[in-house]
Amino acid sequence: MEILTIRDIARLAHVSVSTVSRVLNGRPDVSENTREAVMQVIRENNFTQNSNAKNLKQHHSEMISVVVRGRQNWFLTDVAERMIALDQDGQSRFLLDFINEHEDEFAAARRQYAERKLQGIVFLGSSPAGRESEVRSLPLPCVFTTVDTSAIQQKGISSVSVDNRESARIAVEHLIKNGHRKIAVMGGRRHIPDSIGERFLGILQAFRENGLEFDENLYVESHFAMPEAYKAAQAFLSLGRSFTAMFCMSDMMAIGAIKALSEHGMNVPDDISIVGFDNIPLARYLTPTLTTVSQPAQLLAETSMDLISRLIANPDDTENVILPSTLVEGGTVRHLGAQ
Repeated sequence: MEILTIRDIARLAHVSVSTVSRVLNGRPDVSENTREAVMQVIRENNFTQNSNAKNLKQHHSEMISVVVRGRQNWFLTDVAERMIALDQDGQSRFLLDFINEHEDEFAAARRQYAERKLQGIVFLGSSPAGRESEVRSLPLPCVFTTVDTSAIQQKGISSVSVDNRESARIAVEHLIKNGHRKIAVMGGRRHIPDSIGERFLGILQAFRENGLEFDENLYVESHFAMPEAYKAAQAFLSLGRSFTAMFCMSDMMAIGAIKALSEHGMNVPDDISIVGFDNIPLARYLTPTLTTVSQPAQLLAETSMDLISRLIANPDDTENVILPSTLVEGGTVRHLGAQ
């Protein structure tokens, strides 16, 4: 009899791998109809857990490295903590490595591999763009979280992310529908084909679809940490350029920008509307609450752990997962009316 994997069960039940994982672990966050559909497939195929996420708990000697690129990126830190929390039995071994945005995460991975008995590595907030040969030469299974690596097409490399281009398009579309035309954008280096580059393409798409053209003078480049975003916003505001709204490629950037705007005598949203990206917990405690694109942090964590466990069991079992994002409307966007 053919031995099915958790991925096979997900395909037969027409659900995600993470949903099957939640059913197998008795998690309450699954509807009864979905749970029964999954269990029916399991019963019909005599499925027994084998080469799946449980491998992380079955092989006590395995050490999984989680490299977080951005010491002050609260969203990535949250996802990393959720990954660790998934190991409820405490039997897996994780090595957390927080590096600055300017540091070399692949050099860190090679160093860890030489010093530790690593079975796999998860890169949080990293991009292989322009460094594909280095990624392919890494001697262990890798999962990239928050960036799509489907273009690499290499065994042993998987990824999970939202559709960054579509997510940014929706965010800017929201501002345009609220009457904004002079929209500033704060983000990272936008001409690299990574998650930031994809978000910028989504921004341009939103402008184009509405018969508008993005003003390159309204792009503010910044690192993703709040202090750097604050400084970048201060420098931008000192130029005196006219705009009514700003889309920030992270909530951390949005919070830094809001502080800079306030110090320049501008109120959000009466003077400037703001949309962020990530939906970190702090976004819900701002006054007003932040309008933002929500990335599913828990699902990113669960899927990352599932992907890396599968690669450890079989490097050929690669997959590039795209998860849904949603726009969470808060109080930081003002409707200007037709223009």
